[in-house]
Amino acid sequence: MNGRTLLPFQGWRLIFFRAIALAIFGVLVVRTWQLQFVDGATFREDADENRFQTIPKQATRGTIYDRYGEPLALNDPAWVVTITPALLPDDRPTVLQIYNRLSALVDVPATRAIADASERFDERSIDELVTTGEGVAPYRPVVIAVDIDKDIAMEILERQQAFPGVDVEVRAVRSYPSAALTSQIVGYLGPIPEEQAQELRELGLDPAFDRIGYAGIEAFFQDELAGRNGSETYQVDIAGLRERLVEEEASVPGSSIRLSLDLELQQVAQQALTSRINAINADEQRLRTQSGVVIAMDPRTGEILAMVSWPTYDNSRFARSIDGEYYLEVFNDPLRPLVNHAVSSLYPPGSVWKIISSVAVLEEDVIDPFATLNDPGRLVLPNIFAPNDERQSQTFVCWLRSGHGNQNLIDAIANSCDVYFYQVGGGNPDVSAATLKPGGLGIENLYRWATAFGIGSQLGIELLGENPGQMPERQWKRRLYGESWSTGDTYNAVFGQGYVTVTPLQLLYGTAATLNGGNLMQPTLIRQFEDAEGNVVEISDQNGLTQGAFTPQVIRTIVEPPPGQPWILLIQEDMLLQGANSLSCRCEPTSDFYDPDRCNPATYVSRFDRDPNREDDVQDWVEYRVNVPFGYSWTGGLCDPLTFELVGRDYIPPIAGTESMDLTQRGMREVVTRGTASVTANPAFPPLTLVDEGGKTGTAEYCDDIARPQGLCIPGRWPSHAWYFGYAPHEDPEIAVIAFLYNAGEGSQRAMPVVREVLDYYFRRLPRSPVAASP
Repeated sequence: MNGRTLLPFQGWRLIFFRAIALAIFGVLVVRTWQLQFVDGATFREDADENRFQTIPKQATRGTIYDRYGEPLALNDPAWVVTITPALLPDDRPTVLQIYNRLSALVDVPATRAIADASERFDERSIDELVTTGEGVAPYRPVVIAVDIDKDIAMEILERQQAFPGVDVEVRAVRSYPSAALTSQIVGYLGPIPEEQAQELRELGLDPAFDRIGYAGIEAFFQDELAGRNGSETYQVDIAGLRERLVEEEASVPGSSIRLSLDLELQQVAQQALTSRINAINADEQRLRTQSGVVIAMDPRTGEILAMVSWPTYDNSRFARSIDGEYYLEVFNDPLRPLVNHAVSSLYPPGSVWKIISSVAVLEEDVIDPFATLNDPGRLVLPNIFAPNDERQSQTFVCWLRSGHGNQNLIDAIANSCDVYFYQVGGGNPDVSAATLKPGGLGIENLYRWATAFGIGSQLGIELLGENPGQMPERQWKRRLYGESWSTGDTYNAVFGQGYVTVTPLQLLYGTAATLNGGNLMQPTLIRQFEDAEGNVVEISDQNGLTQGAFTPQVIRTIVEPPPGQPWILLIQEDMLLQGANSLSCRCEPTSDFYDPDRCNPATYVSRFDRDPNREDDVQDWVEYRVNVPFGYSWTGGLCDPLTFELVGRDYIPPIAGTESMDLTQRGMREVVTRGTASVTANPAFPPLTLVDEGGKTGTAEYCDDIARPQGLCIPGRWPSHAWYFGYAPHEDPEIAVIAFLYNAGEGSQRAMPVVREVLDYYFRRLPRSPVAASP
């Protein structure tokens, strides 16, 4: 060591301890940085949560009116009893006396022992509620009872000295003056679900008391009606005692909504339907039919004037709180009164469907409208694999077993001749090709025209649960059943049977498109949105679309628009044409082609070649836009690669001429003057006398999950639904009505009287003008 002695902290020892010191210092620096900059915000939030208390200020929910200003949904005061633990007396006996006095008034057990003694095991007592609140923040009011009777609230306030620490707050709850009459349209409110609590809390709602729309307009326009809650933020001490007001944010009242609905007409429609159901059951001395639908609309604008789905429910039972026993009763009812059958349930359309088929037959040049086909009462379709074996043939009959004889298109509509439509739909090899196009219309063309009339699409009604319906085609049957499409399937489809299913709303609007010049209108329940002073306000949806005062919206131009104006196609058609580049594929989050940057409903325009099979290869491009209904949510799963690859490759949007519309309307007029809805056919239910009317009867055989277990699905004798579509005046229709009665039988006998009663009232009453709001 050359005489040198190492000291304890020299050499490697010094380096080692220096490294340890530096490491410890580094850890302290990193930890300090983490606490200050990474976790600092969290700690500040936790500290602020203890230091500040934010009290929500409930926004006034918008009211709902009919078109004439009749209230359908209003706000009523609700009285809420609270106790502030820190303001209660110090001695326990006095506190229990307060609990007991309060319990006698609000019917909440005073203590756990009393709750158990009265077998209210799942209900928390006043003592338990206050004890829990005291442990969190003694100066924060604890809710004891909600929506108590006003007289009880006044008694508590008047006897405030007997209830130290007890207070009464006023909040708003809903009331529904029209109750069950409009429940399927207006809907109702319910408590905020657990899974939505945090999301809605961030939007300023209070899950402890605020309620949200569960159905109807209340649900569809939840955000617009609810407005935005305000708040008051206080600085509090550790016990929750408020020291000062730090921040105040004013609440924003919700918008009120004026509906297109006519409450008086709604009452007449419901009464007409229920009276007819009762009469049918009384006549047959059995419970034959129990449900049905009536919808009235303005074919010029698409406004819904009445919509009845029967049976229904009483939403006033859900207004202040959900009546659990009543809810379970209607929820478990096999007739499904909670479901709006007008928009959510599917049924075979029967002979009303022949109007859509007629337009297709005319436009595809299947037959001259004035050429006749013979109806002997039945049509025999040979088996293609055994054409000479009559036992394997299939017989299609007319509703009139003796047949109608020779019928042209107008005759066939007027008399609802099934055999005529079999032949024009699927062909008849026994008829000359000079008269009838070989193969008839065919399922491909019927699919094209039904799609253009809105079948298979959601039309955009402002209600949740709209069903798009089903228009079948070859690939659909092969994919679903593993079977090939047959001529017999086409025979059934062309007159609204077989696999074709629609909602009453779709059948009404599709048929009504023949009355207004060939425009499929968007069905709407909304006339305008208003502020608290009744001024029209404009709102926006998630698609960048705006709406204020009502403007009619065309969702499909079925007759070619004037030069220079783009065609309007349905979202479904756009998907068939453009595939992965379609609006639905761009906008649906579940789509493999989802691209939010290219989801542009407000400005989207595209084009297609209207004659891609031309021999000269010259393309005839047609520009179109897509009508996306206000509030449309891209959750329908419309984007389907298999569909646009198998079906869309051959899809060409059809377009009609005005002559086709005129001829079908003429046929519907003759339904009333000499056909299935004439006074000759129905002397007990004659046509209107004030105006000329038109219409179409329908009787649709069915076999569903209700009829099958009852043994009603007997081949050749299946049960049937009753339909009737009617409108007036014939020359310039201003109202169209459809009635559907489940399992009621003949449409001309069972559904037609309902429609005529609605039409008769509409034209007999004194004219009224909708309430006009300030611009």
